[in-house]
Amino acid sequence: MIFAAASLAVLISTAFWVWFNAPDQVPSHFGANGQPDDWASKGEVFAWLVPLGVGLSVLLSIRSIFEKMPLSLVNIPHKEYWIQRGERVYLFDCLMEFMRITAGACALLFALSLVQTLSVGLGRSWPESLVFLPTGIFLAIVAIALWNLFRRLKPDVTND
Repeated sequence: MIFAAASLAVLISTAFWVWFNAPDQVPSHFGANGQPDDWASKGEVFAWLVPLGVGLSVLLSIRSIFEKMPLSLVNIPHKEYWIQRGERVYLFDCLMEFMRITAGACALLFALSLVQTLSVGLGRSWPESLVFLPTGIFLAIVAIALWNLFRRLKPDVTND
């Protein structure tokens, strides 16, 4: 929860910083090569980018959403094992740890996207080696969180 909240604070802080430093026109889309291929007003870009980043991060962090879903829709490793053992709370603790880390990674991805938008908007192109850095950081964080989820939910067959 701390990582998600801190990452959300970074996103909101970055959004304010970028808003006050960005020119009126900023890139609104980057192509597959990492170069901007569409431009719009910063108000237009912020109108969808910031609420999407904040909203997605908050949505992924709300435990009751996932607990109210039918269990058949919850795709999580070894779900049946933990449910049969009466460990539903532990199962959702593990799921929410993963979801909140993913939420934090999303917030950081959006924050880095804003920084990239500002940089390019000011005429400073990113070195090719850094163009996909935000996506790489996001994927690395989520991969580690996924590994941790699998590790925590692996059934302990030695005690059965």
